[in-house]
Amino acid sequence: MSDERHFGFKKAQIENFLKEEFKKKFKGSAKISLRKRQKFIGEVTHKIAKRFGKDVLVLIDFSKNGFCTVVSPAQTESTEKGKLTKSFSHPQVFYTSHCVDRFSERTQSLENCVITLDAFFNEALSTYGENEGFLTCPDGVFAYELIEDRLIVKTYINFDLLSDDQIKQFYGSGMISMLPREYTTEDVFGADFILADEHDELLGKPGD
Repeated sequence: MSDERHFGFKKAQIENFLKEEFKKKFKGSAKISLRKRQKFIGEVTHKIAKRFGKDVLVLIDFSKNGFCTVVSPAQTESTEKGKLTKSFSHPQVFYTSHCVDRFSERTQSLENCVITLDAFFNEALSTYGENEGFLTCPDGVFAYELIEDRLIVKTYINFDLLSDDQIKQFYGSGMISMLPREYTTEDVFGADFILADEHDELLGKPGD
């Protein structure tokens, strides 16, 4: 109940903050262009994330003078691993505050961070079992731990920070479809490496 009251108070603060920002930015009832809407959303979501937290999703209705709906994760709790934030998409998945902060910094995803985290994590779940304690998506690697009936995501390491050995470990031949887009090419003869079972096809020879 205390969490619900806290969120109710936070929600009211965000709504009041947004109304003030909307009044400052837009005067009168003229139609607001798409470009101005996008710019305003970018500015206020960044401010809201900084002031109220990266786990907040704000939906703005421009036809109602900035009326908004505020959504936050259903559950956060304090544990020995710090504050855990519940995933929007997966009831048994929790992100540590360290993971949220690192993901935000390394992907420059400052607003609606948990929504973006879930999108990356959805892709990574398909690699469960490939590397114990790690899940891989095209943009980076999640470190996780299974504790009772929960999957605790401890941190996120983006692709650019991985060493050559780690890239081989997490993106080996079995994980080739997970390589970032910039590592692929439409012209196969411009590739630095190809899969062994594709070699004969490229040379016009039948495989064994």
